[in-house]
Amino acid sequence: MRSILPDALALELGRLKETIGLPPLAKSKTVPFVGKVLSIADHLIDAPHSLARDIAVKTGMDPSQIKLAYKLIQRTKPVADLIKASHNGDYLNIVNHYFNTQMYVVVFFVGLSCPSRCVFCPNVNINSDGTRDIARYPVSKDGCLSPGMIRKIFQDIRQIRDEGNFVLVKISGGLEPLTDTQTMSTIVRAAKDQSIPVKLFTNGLLLNSKANRTQVLKAGDVRISLSIIDENRFGEVMFGPDTKRRARYTLKSLLSNIASLVKERNRDYPNTKIGINSIVLEENHRDMEAFVRLAFQLGVDYIDFKPNYFSPYREETDAAIQETVDKLKKEYQPETIGIYCAKSLFGKNLYWTHRRGMCHPHKQARYKMFITPNGGCTPIHHGAFPTAGLTASPGADIYSGGVISRDLSFLDILNNMPELPSLPYERLNPFEHMLALEIEREEKDTAWGIPTAYSPYNFPMADTIPDDLKANPVWNHL
Repeated sequence: MRSILPDALALELGRLKETIGLPPLAKSKTVPFVGKVLSIADHLIDAPHSLARDIAVKTGMDPSQIKLAYKLIQRTKPVADLIKASHNGDYLNIVNHYFNTQMYVVVFFVGLSCPSRCVFCPNVNINSDGTRDIARYPVSKDGCLSPGMIRKIFQDIRQIRDEGNFVLVKISGGLEPLTDTQTMSTIVRAAKDQSIPVKLFTNGLLLNSKANRTQVLKAGDVRISLSIIDENRFGEVMFGPDTKRRARYTLKSLLSNIASLVKERNRDYPNTKIGINSIVLEENHRDMEAFVRLAFQLGVDYIDFKPNYFSPYREETDAAIQETVDKLKKEYQPETIGIYCAKSLFGKNLYWTHRRGMCHPHKQARYKMFITPNGGCTPIHHGAFPTAGLTASPGADIYSGGVISRDLSFLDILNNMPELPSLPYERLNPFEHMLALEIEREEKDTAWGIPTAYSPYNFPMADTIPDDLKANPVWNHL
């Protein structure tokens, strides 16, 4: 594919010049410029967060040349496709969803408890004797958001949508949403009343009753956590030495829950998607093919593989995962089951190679917000986890933008988000990390004189001709 890029860029450069009414290109003069554009594209593949001023230094180009090069990348589909398909493709997905199509995500953290004690959960503390404790929110059920307050929040969410954003609501948690089915159901109903899509994340252990399954299926998309397919390992990872929980919540019972959910979905809620969310660990990466076969047998719609965000893989593990993913892509057709593999599974991905730096959390409030059980609002995962218990992060409430109440609405908090303390990139998940990088890239490029209309990733604006493009002095040399 790479061999066609110089000609594709040259062709698009000629079209662009013709579109704005300038004389035809002198082909001999285009070759050096196209070569520089291609070198920029290569740089963006490896470091998509790069600032325009830094690229200018590396390539010896001035701002006017960078602007034209960016517009050319934006308009040349083979180049755009190459960047999207690269090892940093997740970055481009985030840009497309949150900057190009203006997605806004509201995540309700629901649940005051959890039946599991997963070894990789940030809310779980493993004691010296191997026993595990879980952090809980310092509120009782009476202190949680009331149905009336939830409906009021959705009036604000509707306003965000009506301003031109694509709004998605997620029900997830620092803890298990199905430990508070009343709040979960209220959120689903309120979302449906406003025609806002809902994704529900659950560990599936409490899908052992028809009542719970019926409530869950009212969401548009249900993602069930499943990261271990061996019964003994399942108990070890999920519960440690807690024999009572291991006997009560087995892998066999979880698979039965999923099978029942799929059966009832097929009969009563055919439009609801059901998928498996699987964390790829050092201990289970060789089971990825078995996970896919199991997902196919269960009849779910997709399986989503993600890394343990705070533990990089060994080099040999990274290579084995890449080999498995390549094999899965060849053996399974998209129409049979969706297989989604986050690019951050792989060590070469930006998430693992760019860990230094600080995030400004309040800026992420322009794209997403987490709401805790008592109405606390924070733009980042780190600020939404339980703030009491053995694993609480000291001062985690410093990342709160406010608490929803009768006197303070969701929009009040969003529109008056205070400047929150900076947070190291290493405390962010891949999505938040890359979002932080793109926020900074756009801000600094704009300040340097490269507006978003020229952003190399702003593909929806490919056909937009900025007013100053015709006057770009670079044309005089092409």
